[in-house]
Amino acid sequence: MSWEYDRPAGRPKNKLLLIVAAILVLGVVGTGYWAWNRHNNKIARSPTSSSNQKSTQVSTKPQFSSVSGRYLFNGTVTWARAVERGARLANGTYDYSKPFSQLNTFQRELYEGWSTDFECPITDNTVPYQTQIDNLIFNCRPEFLPEATKYFNLFDLANNHTDNQNGMVGLTKTRQYLDKAGVQYFGSFDPSVSDDVCEVVALPVRLQKADKTEEKANLPVAFCAWHYFYRKPLAGEIEVMQKYAQIMPVFAFVEMGAEYHPSADAIQQEIAHKVVDLGPEFLLANNPHWVQNTEVYKGKLIVYSMGNFIFDQLNAETNRSASIDATITVPYDDNVAKWLALAPKCASFHDDCLNQAQLRGLTKYKLQLKYGVVAGQGGNNQITHKADAATQTAVEQRLNWSQTCAQLGYNSCQ
Repeated sequence: MSWEYDRPAGRPKNKLLLIVAAILVLGVVGTGYWAWNRHNNKIARSPTSSSNQKSTQVSTKPQFSSVSGRYLFNGTVTWARAVERGARLANGTYDYSKPFSQLNTFQRELYEGWSTDFECPITDNTVPYQTQIDNLIFNCRPEFLPEATKYFNLFDLANNHTDNQNGMVGLTKTRQYLDKAGVQYFGSFDPSVSDDVCEVVALPVRLQKADKTEEKANLPVAFCAWHYFYRKPLAGEIEVMQKYAQIMPVFAFVEMGAEYHPSADAIQQEIAHKVVDLGPEFLLANNPHWVQNTEVYKGKLIVYSMGNFIFDQLNAETNRSASIDATITVPYDDNVAKWLALAPKCASFHDDCLNQAQLRGLTKYKLQLKYGVVAGQGGNNQITHKADAATQTAVEQRLNWSQTCAQLGYNSCQ
């Protein structure tokens, strides 16, 4: 018996239709799912997906365009001797803020850093006023330091007074106090100690963004300083700077020159030229206690003496100063970004920042510099403050500032 005649009429045909319909439905559903899934995958891979929207948002975040900073490089500072005595109150205590109480006239908030030619060891020793007068032996009380560091964050120790408290013993104590105060320092009274000549400083800067907003950061710069009040440089002392100047910008400082003269002599000029020959961005010198002339040599600024900033001397020449107002600008690029990333390793004394820069293959970045002059007035029984217009004019004339700006190019002066 055949299968077809064994079943009721109509049932095989209806069942076959149902099976075909089911297959068609499944095909349509499957095709729809495949199309839906393909569409979603395409969306996931497209630039408009949520994950890539996030990526796009990151990439359109304002990028850095440049690095900039403004600094005031000041002359001789000490709070010893009559400066200390002037801060003493009738009850025997001290007003430790007094020597710095008019520095706000210089508008410290405009600057990322202030430097000082700091001619004094900071120790716990007590040196009577008359001993400091008679023997020119200074000691700066550490209690003044919290007030001083509200303004100064860069201390140059290369001079003829940082050895006044038992040489290296007093200098070491000074460094300890500056470390505790959280400021950076460089230099030594002894230029033959090659490790003390140059120090890489994590210089405070501002990162400029394309949308004109700013962000704080630090940029490594080498500060090199020598003390040549008593003698000329020995072979190899100035040359220490070369290994720094080959890889990063260098700011140079020299303590030199006969005291109480209005212009630099041939020895000062000889030393200054030897330093500049080895590649710093500029050279700021001091020691004569009077403001002296400036010079442009090989396109670089040399200031031969900035005078006294906070000191206790008596006459008009010793009671005025020339602070150099310097603004730096550095175009931002990948190399500069790496220097900025290195900066935290450059904030401590005798760190290995130079070695780290070499290991990372960093190259020297280019600075643009603009200079200005800010005159100050101070002295015995006179608290340092920004100078009046007449003193500002006189200081600029002593510096031959107009001629120097012309030689630098007026776009280099502010």
